[in-house]
Amino acid sequence: MSLLTELLNLQEQHGWLSKDRLRTLAKQSNVPLHQLQSLVSFYTHFQTTAPAPLELHVCRDMTCHLHGATQQTELLKKQIVDTTHTVIKEVSCLGRCDNAPVADIDGCPFSITDLTASNANTTDLTAFVPPPLGPSRMIPWDGDRFRSDPYHSEKEHYQALTTMLDQTKGAEQAIQTLKQSGLKGMGGAGFPTGVKWELVRNQPGHPKYVVVNADESEPGTFKDRALLEYFPHLVIEGMLIAAHCVGSQQAIIFIRHEYRHEKEKILTAIRKAEDRGLLTLVPLKQLLDNQNPDQSSTLEDNRDENLIEVSLFVSPGGYILGEETALLEALEDKRGEPRNKPPFPGTAGLRNQPTLINNVETLAMVPVIMQQGGDWWKSQGLSSFEGLKFISVSGHITYPGTYEVPVGLPVSELIERAGGVDSGRRLKAFAPGGASSMFLPAEKVDTPIDFKALQDAGSMLGSGALFVVAEGTNMLDIAVNVVRFFRNESCGKCVPCRIGTQKTVALLDHVRLGTQPCERLQVLPELAETLLQTSICGLGQVALNPILSVLEYFQTDLPSDTNIDT
Repeated sequence: MSLLTELLNLQEQHGWLSKDRLRTLAKQSNVPLHQLQSLVSFYTHFQTTAPAPLELHVCRDMTCHLHGATQQTELLKKQIVDTTHTVIKEVSCLGRCDNAPVADIDGCPFSITDLTASNANTTDLTAFVPPPLGPSRMIPWDGDRFRSDPYHSEKEHYQALTTMLDQTKGAEQAIQTLKQSGLKGMGGAGFPTGVKWELVRNQPGHPKYVVVNADESEPGTFKDRALLEYFPHLVIEGMLIAAHCVGSQQAIIFIRHEYRHEKEKILTAIRKAEDRGLLTLVPLKQLLDNQNPDQSSTLEDNRDENLIEVSLFVSPGGYILGEETALLEALEDKRGEPRNKPPFPGTAGLRNQPTLINNVETLAMVPVIMQQGGDWWKSQGLSSFEGLKFISVSGHITYPGTYEVPVGLPVSELIERAGGVDSGRRLKAFAPGGASSMFLPAEKVDTPIDFKALQDAGSMLGSGALFVVAEGTNMLDIAVNVVRFFRNESCGKCVPCRIGTQKTVALLDHVRLGTQPCERLQVLPELAETLLQTSICGLGQVALNPILSVLEYFQTDLPSDTNIDT
C-alpha cells in the first residue's frame, strides 16, 4: 500500500489528518501508528490541526519577495478582522514566479495584486473568488513554432516512439542517437542522457523503473510546469521511449501537489496515449505489486512487452523531494531524506532496483531528437554551442515566462527578448540557474547560456531559471531571503546543513539589525566549504551560494563599508 497516497487522499477528503483518522489508517494498513506519524511530521503538505474556514497561502520566496509579497502580506494581516475564520500563512515557492507575487486559496493560485487591486473586502475574504491566472506565457525561438516540438498536429503524436518500436534494434539505436546529440539532464546536474540510459539498460535484474521528476520547487523555476501545460504528450512520449530503451515496463510520474492544473493536463495526455494502446494507467500500489523484485527476473509470458504501466504520484510536499534519492524514499513510503551515494539510482534505485530518473524537460526533448537526429540537435545551438534549452525568466523583467532558446544565447539577449528590465531600469544582477546559483553582476550579462560557460563565469545553469534584478535593489536582502528558503527546506538529515543554514540565517539577521558587526560574515566562505564537502545532497552544497556572491560582488549592499575577504 502507498501510505503517502492514502494520507494525501485523507487530507484531500477532510482537510486535515486527525489522530483518530491516523489510528484508523494504521489499523487498516497494518502498520504501527508511529510510522504514519513519522511521515506526517516530515512532509509539509500534511496538517494535523483543523484548518481555518479560509486559509490564504502567500509565497514568501525570492521572486514574490522581490515583488513586495512580504509587505503585502503584513498589510493583509493587519486588515483581517476575524483571525479565527481567516488565516494567512506564508509558504515556500508555489512555482508561479511568472505571476509574482502569488498566493493560493484551496489550491487555486492567483496574483496578490489581483486581490489588493480589486474591490474585494480584504477585512473579510469569505466572498473573494480568486481570479484564475490563465495560461503560462511560453515563447518559442522561431515565430509561432517551437523547435522542440516535432509535430504539427495531434494525429502525428508518438511517431518517434512507434518508429523506434518498429525497428529491430530501435532501443539501441535510440540510445546511440541520444549519445550522439549530447543531450544533458536539464534538472541541474547536466549528466549525459544517453550515457545514463545505457547504464540502466545494461544493468542486470528485473524489474526496472522509469521515474519522471516533475517536482520542481526551486524559487524562480517553473519551466517544467509550462512544459506539462503545453507539451504533456512530449513528456509522456519521452518517458515511454526511455522505458523501452532501458527495459522497463513500469513508469512513475512524480509531480508536486501545487501543480493541480498541470496534473490534469498530464492525466489527459496519459489517457490519450492509453487509447492508442501505448500504456495503461494504474495505481502506484498495483504497479509496484505487479513486479515484485523477489519474483522471477523474467517477464510474465502473458504481458504485452510494448505496454507500459504508468502511475501518477502526487508529492506530499518539500523542496528536498526534487533530489532523486529523496524522491525514491517518498515512493517507498519513507521520509524524503536523501540517500548516500553510491550506489546511484541507475544501479540501485526504487526498491533497490535499477531506476532511470529524468526531469520533465529532458524527456520532452527526446522525441524531437529521435525524429530529427543527433546532428540536427547539435546544430540548434549558436556558434560552437549545441542544443536547445527552456529557460524560466522572472524577477524585474517586463515579460516573465518560459523561453525556448538556443544554447549559447547570451543572457543579455534573453533579457532583451523578454522585454528588458522592467520600468526601463538598469540591470544590477542576475542569477542564471535559479535560487541555488550564484548572483552575477551586470557586467557579466553577455555570458552565453551554457553549462560550462556559466560555470566559468562563476555561476551555473542549474535549473534553467534566469532571475533578473534591477538597480536600486539591495542584494543582501535577496540573498538572505534565498538562504532562509534553504534553511526552511533542509530535511535535517545532515548536521552541517541543518545547523549551518540555521546559524547563517541567524548571523545575517543580526548583521542586518546591527547587533553583530559586518566582519562576522567572514566566517561564511569557510562554512560554505564545510557544507559543500559534508552535505549528502545538493541543497546543503549550494545553500550559501547567494550570500557568497553578495560578499564577492555586492559588498556595497552590506550594512557597513567593511571589506570582507572572500
